[in-house]
Amino acid sequence: MLATQVTTECPEVLADAPPRVKGEKTDESEDEISQELVGATFGVVEHVEHPASVRFQKTVRALRWSNPKLTHLLHSLAIERAKQSAIPSPALCADMKSWVASGYTEVSTGTKRFLHQLRVVSSITLIEPEPHEPLANFLDIDALVAYRLRRYEDHADRLLARKALSPEAKLTDPALRSLLEATGRVFVALGRTSAPTA
Repeated sequence: MLATQVTTECPEVLADAPPRVKGEKTDESEDEISQELVGATFGVVEHVEHPASVRFQKTVRALRWSNPKLTHLLHSLAIERAKQSAIPSPALCADMKSWVASGYTEVSTGTKRFLHQLRVVSSITLIEPEPHEPLANFLDIDALVAYRLRRYEDHADRLLARKALSPEAKLTDPALRSLLEATGRVFVALGRTSAPTA
């Protein structure tokens, strides 16, 4: 568990970091640190799911739809998921200590490398809007995919999709709630009272 590692290796390393002032622009290094913290925390779960993500990507790679744009989108999303889960965890404590030692002005090369890897992977999928598509779908990739696949579904597919993508599975999902609680524990172990916004 990441919170345990942080508690052992660098407890409260960020306790003296300047507090965020609501409405004030943060400096670039603080934004980068926030992105690394969030990416590293969520990356723990992604690493666990890596074998499943690779199997999913291999399965999707063999599928084709009559719409080539849809095929390309689903292939890209599967590749992105597999590659994201393969990004090595950063040396979080070393990176945090480096930022502190710089007087909270410069991030380490490790932080820069990790963020670069995240940017490269997140650029794999380009989602282009389609006519008459609900704009809200761009904020929820599952909703976007479900919407675009709808015309290819039969009754059995729709039943399965409702179970897999039920609306109440969003913030009330026990797995998501556990992940958010674990994220909170990491930030507390680092000496932050709340998770920074990326």
